[in-house]
Amino acid sequence: MDIKRENIGHLNELVTLDISPNDYQSEVEKSLKELKRKANIPGFRKGMVPMGMIEKMYGKSVRSDEILKLTNDKFYQYLKENNLSILFDPIACHDKMIGDFEKVENFSFSFEIGLRPDVTVNYDDAKKVINYKVTATNEEIDTEIAALCKRAGTYAAGETVAEEDFLLVTVTPADGREKFTSTITLNYVKDDELKHFIGKKIGDEMEFDTKIVFKSDYECSTFLKVKMEELESASTEVHVAIDSIHHIVPAELNADFFAKIFPDGNVSTESELRKIIKNQIELRHVNDTNTLYRYKVMEALVEQASFSLPDDFIKKYLVEKKEEYTAENIDEKYNEIKKSIYYQLVEEQIAKDCQIDITREEILNYMYSYVRHSYFGTTQILEDEQEERVKQLSAEMMKKEENIKNVYDNLFFEKLVQALKIKLNPKIKELSFKDFVNELSGQKEEKAPVKKAKKAASEEEKSPVVEKEKK
Repeated sequence: MDIKRENIGHLNELVTLDISPNDYQSEVEKSLKELKRKANIPGFRKGMVPMGMIEKMYGKSVRSDEILKLTNDKFYQYLKENNLSILFDPIACHDKMIGDFEKVENFSFSFEIGLRPDVTVNYDDAKKVINYKVTATNEEIDTEIAALCKRAGTYAAGETVAEEDFLLVTVTPADGREKFTSTITLNYVKDDELKHFIGKKIGDEMEFDTKIVFKSDYECSTFLKVKMEELESASTEVHVAIDSIHHIVPAELNADFFAKIFPDGNVSTESELRKIIKNQIELRHVNDTNTLYRYKVMEALVEQASFSLPDDFIKKYLVEKKEEYTAENIDEKYNEIKKSIYYQLVEEQIAKDCQIDITREEILNYMYSYVRHSYFGTTQILEDEQEERVKQLSAEMMKKEENIKNVYDNLFFEKLVQALKIKLNPKIKELSFKDFVNELSGQKEEKAPVKKAKKAASEEEKSPVVEKEKK
């Protein structure tokens, strides 16, 4: 086999593979002999079909398979041996193909490739990017404690309806259905409808349309005791009579409260509680601040990037392979595509500079933690039987490439942000969440180029360079 490479443009080359019968014929004959051994054709004993008939029936198909497989393998082997890193998949030049699969003869296949540019990342400007840290305010902590006290509180009867009360009512549907009892939790009532309930007393009656009163169809169907799919055809107008009114009496911050909310005994004072809640509130915003930091750093790094791309090849590839791009619109859309490719290449170079790597074991451990939290409410190691269930569920999830990709992306994000902070040592600015939002709203809003170009082909994930002939 002879392989030639020719430069046809900026970072754009033509690779041609010339194949002779000596390169493929032995494998073709081996496959035909195997077909002859297994062939079950009427009129012939198994394995006794003449080779001429086997060749006539299967020769073209077998020859096509073996030649295309050989071409694909040798192409990527050539890229690896010559340290050629490419962008996107190669483009098969069908007009340059030589050979007829009906015959044992010489073949020639040509492919256009776009070479990946050398990328050097200048980190200087990115060192100016601020790393925000959202800190919890006393007001936020107080609000969280109040919610916990309500959760641990007790119901008490009341005479007059107030906000957040819980009502037991007798319902008379307007469509003539029999009366039934139901409940109204005022937290599920639309804000502008609350005024119709506040101040009502036991025994008071009222009429309303549940679709107008409740915040969602789910609360509406629950109140009416009909299935969600039946709600569209159901009568939603009702007459209700208030039978009882209940409200929550918040628990006090005493020993009983801490024993109920923290049964493991690791929190027993208000001071300890405030520390835990403060940490929980701040953890909620870590992903927000990390996402902003990553975007701002990448924006600065991409802005300073000075490498060029094989533009002509990329445009040709997109027009040929992607339905949304045509020769008429590719130039108009290319700037955004180019920005996305720049973003990916810079990010990949950062991963190399910082030696970021994601192993399959890390992906599996992440999946274990996800399953423990989602199904068992903890990320800690469980009892043996439950751990076995975690492994089973994780194994099922790992069968889907989409799940693996999502976990990979999450782990990569975490490692990238951590690596950037170590490398850039950014200035940290602490502020409340409200101030964080205000600061963001004062900045120019731009959409981050998060959509990435298709990962460049490599020896680990080969895309067929030649499509199989349709039979």
